Amino acid sequence: MKNILIIGVGSVGALMGAALIKAGLKITFAGKPNSSYTQTLKRQGLHLHYANGESLWISALHPQVRFVDTATDLKQKFDIIIIALKSNYLTEVISYIHAHSTPETILIHAQNGIPYWWFNCDRYVTSLSKNIFNDLNSSRHLNTVDPNGTLYQNLNQFRSIGCVVKAPCQRTPEGKIIVRKIPQLILGSTKKNANYQQQEIIKHLCNVFSQSGIKASYTDDIRIAVCNKLAINLTTNVFSALTGKVIAELTANSSINSLIKTVIAEMRHIFSCYGIPLADLPTEAKIYAYIKAPGSQSHLPSLAQDFAQHKLGEVSLITAPVEMAEIANLETPTLKSLSGLLQLAQTYSLNSKGKSHILTLDNDSGHCSLTEEVCESMIVKKHQMPNLLNQLLQVTPLAA
Repeated sequence: MKNILIIGVGSVGALMGAALIKAGLKITFAGKPNSSYTQTLKRQGLHLHYANGESLWISALHPQVRFVDTATDLKQKFDIIIIALKSNYLTEVISYIHAHSTPETILIHAQNGIPYWWFNCDRYVTSLSKNIFNDLNSSRHLNTVDPNGTLYQNLNQFRSIGCVVKAPCQRTPEGKIIVRKIPQLILGSTKKNANYQQQEIIKHLCNVFSQSGIKASYTDDIRIAVCNKLAINLTTNVFSALTGKVIAELTANSSINSLIKTVIAEMRHIFSCYGIPLADLPTEAKIYAYIKAPGSQSHLPSLAQDFAQHKLGEVSLITAPVEMAEIANLETPTLKSLSGLLQLAQTYSLNSKGKSHILTLDNDSGHCSLTEEVCESMIVKKHQMPNLLNQLLQVTPLAA
């Protein structure tokens, strides 16, 4: 574990890299080519500000650190590659991963949502119902996550570690990373039959992170951890991206709270059909305990940050669970309607120059409605949005 490459130097990549640098490891950060942020890192290094008041500056001249971009061929192989890009950018770095890895290289995947590797374990897939197994046996990918199975075909041969990140972070316009609460990582093999050596490597990594400011823990079932994080994403990221509101404003709205309860119920229904015991699935109490904790309430989630910057966001956070529900022949009307709204909101965000959200909240009445900008816009088919809103109102009595 001498040389580590981190692909993606946004909040998560910076946070994980900073902890490993504190531990004395040699780190190469690879950012996006032609990015002003990447150029700033090459000149000025990396600045992080933590919730406990600590500030950390990692100089571009640090002897154990190198800042490059993914257009740079490093002529080097790495022991560990941490992939900290958003899921919708993964296909762009497949060749870069292959160019800098060996058959022994370990990939650590730090993405939100259902990962491309979800069905990569025979032991897991054969435990599912006959209906789901038959649909997946010849095709181990979700089209909403991995169109055509490109990621699965090109990355499944690696030894892969799943990594769930709980760390409300935000990058300022100046490039500083603001960490709003103590970050947490959960790491585990993507395959249930991981050997002793791989388990020990993961546990060692957890110790390294924990000794360097990130609470990290090992799990024997990374899919359970993914589900619990996904529930947080579905109840915060999606609604924040649609409304442009921080979490505190969402949880103060009766309509949103009603929707959150329905989303949790539908999500539990889906993943109980995909082999996750109900006792291990997130409950309302656990989710609200996390999103109402200090540090979370003032946070604008990453999907809303992307929409606000008119960038592609991880809409697969919700489209993937909806696809999984369809494979299992499950009815999830709230998730399906929210998925449609979010995809329309992504279209609006990418094509508008002003505000990126499509819904406005009225905390007095508890209702959601289309923003004036959307109503005046020609960017999206507005007749679709009222239909989707009406469907949501029909399945959430408190919002009616």
